Amino acid sequence: MHKARAATFALFVAISAAVVAGLAPLTDALGAEKPSRRAQRDGPRLALSQAVAIALNQNLRIPEAQLTLQERESERRSAYSDFFPQGQLQYIANASKYMDAGTTQALANAHDSRWTARFGLDNGVPSPVINPDYPYRIDPYRSFTLVGTITQPVYTGGKLVNAYKYARLGVDYAGIQVEVERQDVALEVYEAYYELMQGEKLLEVADQSIRALEALRNQTLEFYKAGVVPKVDVLSTEGQLAQARIERTQAVTDIEKARAALNFLLRYPQDTPTKIVHDYGYAPSGYTLPGVYEIAAANRLEIRQANISVDQALALIRVAQADLLPSVALQVQGTRLNDDWNALDKEAVNNWEIQGTLSWAFDMFRTRETVQARRAAHARAFVSRQLLVEQIMEAVKQAYLDMKRYESNIFDTRKAVEFRRENFRINQERYKEQVATYIEVLDAQRQLAQAEGEYYTSLIQYRISRAVLERAMGVLR
Repeated sequence: MHKARAATFALFVAISAAVVAGLAPLTDALGAEKPSRRAQRDGPRLALSQAVAIALNQNLRIPEAQLTLQERESERRSAYSDFFPQGQLQYIANASKYMDAGTTQALANAHDSRWTARFGLDNGVPSPVINPDYPYRIDPYRSFTLVGTITQPVYTGGKLVNAYKYARLGVDYAGIQVEVERQDVALEVYEAYYELMQGEKLLEVADQSIRALEALRNQTLEFYKAGVVPKVDVLSTEGQLAQARIERTQAVTDIEKARAALNFLLRYPQDTPTKIVHDYGYAPSGYTLPGVYEIAAANRLEIRQANISVDQALALIRVAQADLLPSVALQVQGTRLNDDWNALDKEAVNNWEIQGTLSWAFDMFRTRETVQARRAAHARAFVSRQLLVEQIMEAVKQAYLDMKRYESNIFDTRKAVEFRRENFRINQERYKEQVATYIEVLDAQRQLAQAEGEYYTSLIQYRISRAVLERAMGVLR
């Protein structure tokens, strides 16, 4: 009897020591939430603000958006240049075998349509004479012409103005897109950073649980060999130990995925062992309904982009309508003609002309349908803007509800940890009095570890959902 009591007491001491040793770091982290000694040994870690700054500076999505902005700015300048005169310089070399002297004499009077004939006096008798005829100052057989033309659009029905407006709105849209990409990258950094933090904390919980269960398994196996406990106790401990190892494997996988996502955002090599700062502090958000809707309506950049898309569609309608109207252009042309390749030679002759052109195309069917297509695109842009606003408000509501749920879970799981800790203490006391079995103590330890894992999960998910809410409102930085 005394030997049984002694063995039972020794079993209790082993279980208690293993369980308490496994749970002590979790309890200390839950109460004080200070950096662990291992974190201090591992060297400097990357803070969240540093990770966001590095990602915004290194991630390729930001330069891509900036290059798109440069492209739109060049398109705007190109459209702006259409308001100014356009110059054109031509050099034309021409030769015709029917204009040389020998051919002119051979074809004289051969075909009236090829040559201009006039009547002159040949020994007092009127006779046809080829006009023109040699000699010439400039040989008509060959000509070299230098032509300079300046064309100034005068009236285009608003086509140039609205084309420029469309290009300028494109610059505004691309400029906003740069900031949109910044917010998207920042949100992804928040998510990857917090998921890595959560995975490392759950791995720590799993490691502590495995150490406690292994110690208990070893002690139970010794007592089974001594004939103190049945084999079912050993099997029960092995089953829970296997489950704890499965959870640890899952935690390791989640850590590596989160670290890979963070390294990608930071443009680090994928195998970089990036370390982060563990901060489990809690601060209430202060966001309320319907205030979050007003913040989103005032700050969400995508709404401004939708407004720009509507204005661009309207500008395209007016560009298409301009094709229904006449256009007026003024053209000034100067030429210098010579029979030598050097058109600037002193023997060359000059000519200039001013021409006003009024053009009016009457392809009414195609142009009319083009205008109708632009109007349909404008209506679609208007509907898309309204749909976007509704989707943003729905996303804000969903993110707000998720944040409030995890915020409530923080308090609930914190209370659950306190209850599980007290339950574990009571089971220890009951085991001392031989009222409870070691299985009950084991279950109390498992429930306490699970409650602490849920507490940290709720705390980190609250931060993630808060970041998602701030991104939905357009205020994430």
